[in-house]
Amino acid sequence: MRVPCEWLLPLIALIAAGDSVAFVPAPRRVHLWAWERQEDLRFLEGHDVGVAFLASTLRLDGSRVVEFPRRQPLRVAAETQLTAVVRIEADPRAPLDESQRSEVIGRIVAAAKAPNVRRVQVDFDAARSQRHGYACLLRELRTSLPPGMPLSMTALASWCMFDRWIDEARLPVDEVVPMVFAMGRGGADLRSRLSSEGDFRARACRSAVGLATWEPAHDPPPGRNVYWFHDEAWTATSFRHALAKVPP
Repeated sequence: MRVPCEWLLPLIALIAAGDSVAFVPAPRRVHLWAWERQEDLRFLEGHDVGVAFLASTLRLDGSRVVEFPRRQPLRVAAETQLTAVVRIEADPRAPLDESQRSEVIGRIVAAAKAPNVRRVQVDFDAARSQRHGYACLLRELRTSLPPGMPLSMTALASWCMFDRWIDEARLPVDEVVPMVFAMGRGGADLRSRLSSEGDFRARACRSAVGLATWEPAHDPPPGRNVYWFHDEAWTATSFRHALAKVPP
């Protein structure tokens, strides 16, 4: 029997009370996003830096889920901790139905079982009409992942400053990563408010931040995970420049 997602919130709370999987970052953990391009990140050997690589893109096409798995090689040092990122793309006018959620969850769980993957991150710019379905997907995914595997999600920065839905939904994720880059017309206002208020208004958005190497850096409070996005293949030089903007 499939459990309705509305029932999962109290169930997840009970599970968490007995065996918490919430991840507490050490002072400040740095992750490099490795998108769909050839990436040789073996220069990270000896650095306590994680790699969040795009494992696949799931495109919701009507009732179908079309998967585009990673095709470009990713080279990392043996000890590098990996986060499998699954990107979801959908027509913003189309809600996420139950059959789609089931298939998407299966694909994400498969990505979580890849070698050296220590956590999973879901990247989905859900439209307002898709938020309920997205929350259901995350609740069902939480109960489907291997025990103890952290679950991360990216978030539009506006969700974390001008919107309360993430806090109100009580999403069962271990971290929310607000993306403070490529924010469009409202970006200047958001940066100004973030600077004046010192933090995101949504409490769920206070464990991590996503930054881009080509934009002004928001220096988050200590202890916050930092994910860096680069618009070209990473090199040792671009890595050093990122660390110089926001030291670990």
